[in-house]
Amino acid sequence: MNHIYQILVFLISFTTLFSQGFEDNQLWHAEKFQKKINEKNSLSLEQDFRAGENMSTLLYVHADFGIKHRLSNKISLSVNFREVFEKKEDIFMQEHRPHGTISTKIEIGSLDISARSRLEYRMKPGKDPVFRNRDMVSIKLRRELTSLKLVPYIADEIFFDIENSELNRNRFYVGSTIGSVKIMKPVIYFMVQSSFKSGTASHIGILGLKFLF
Repeated sequence: MNHIYQILVFLISFTTLFSQGFEDNQLWHAEKFQKKINEKNSLSLEQDFRAGENMSTLLYVHADFGIKHRLSNKISLSVNFREVFEKKEDIFMQEHRPHGTISTKIEIGSLDISARSRLEYRMKPGKDPVFRNRDMVSIKLRRELTSLKLVPYIADEIFFDIENSELNRNRFYVGSTIGSVKIMKPVIYFMVQSSFKSGTASHIGILGLKFLF
């Protein structure tokens, strides 16, 4: 019961920080299931739900299935297929999105530093398919804090539109995994998503919850 109380306090603190001064406040929620096949290969299935308009309206859903292959102790390759439904003008638009990712991780002192590069092939009805590149770097503490076994991290991800040769989105994360829960690994984060179009920038604040099984 004490752990539940501490998690609630943690959530309230993030929510208070997160709700100030953005064009929209959103809540993102995801579950990811991972199954190891052997020493080098694993499968994953992820579902993601995103509510916007101050967390009142479902705007986005995706399902993602993939296989991950460990090339070495520090480098891995993933191949995934993502089915996306995103609300545009009161209609959910469908997108098929196969993507490949190469990831690496190094240890420096008490920190884990990881990087990934993802290439997406975006297929939308009535439009020509386009490529998009997403690069992300994250820094995570290598030890647990408090009785909640918190492992804090920060991360930044950039989105590059290959067709138009421009950077059009950035996501900055501050978050933590919670290791005190036995049946899964919860992750809570606060994210600022910045979008760039026609020389102007817009920003939304996101409270995210992810549960890893």
